[in-house]
Amino acid sequence: AAERELRFREKERLIEEQRKEQARLEAEERRKEKARWVSGTAGGVWGCWGPWAAQPRAVPQEQQQREHEEAMRDRGRHRESIEKAAEAAVLVSQRSQNPRDFFRQRERSGSTSSPPLPGPPLGTRPGARRPFLRYQRSLTESAFIFRRPDPPPSPGPLQPGAFRAVPP
Repeated sequence: AAERELRFREKERLIEEQRKEQARLEAEERRKEKARWVSGTAGGVWGCWGPWAAQPRAVPQEQQQREHEEAMRDRGRHRESIEKAAEAAVLVSQRSQNPRDFFRQRERSGSTSSPPLPGPPLGTRPGARRPFLRYQRSLTESAFIFRRPDPPPSPGPLQPGAFRAVPP
């Protein structure tokens, strides 16, 4: 247990060092970017590199600073969204079944075994009167998809609490 705790603390220390190093690199990058904006070497009138870079900037210094800060915020938002997407991917990968496959399977089994619903009068759109009917029906059906199994045909030991999925 002590060895496991030691390994855990070592991993924590390494992660913290990586975070500090990343923060230091980002701060250095921001400092360099700011210095480049202040010195006016960030590009010409259109922010281009090349022959236009020597032209004087038509944008005031304050606006340049605001644009730069906005760009840095956008980078942060982008990084956060990437992290959130990665986290969501990890959560999805831990699922035993793809949710889309689950609902497709339910649709297939529900469409073959359930009686057809009375259709709307001709000339009307199918979902115009009650758009949530399908959703409501699926919620009520899901409450009844599990029931006790039928008794076995041969006299065998019945396992208490055994359930099986039955299509609605």
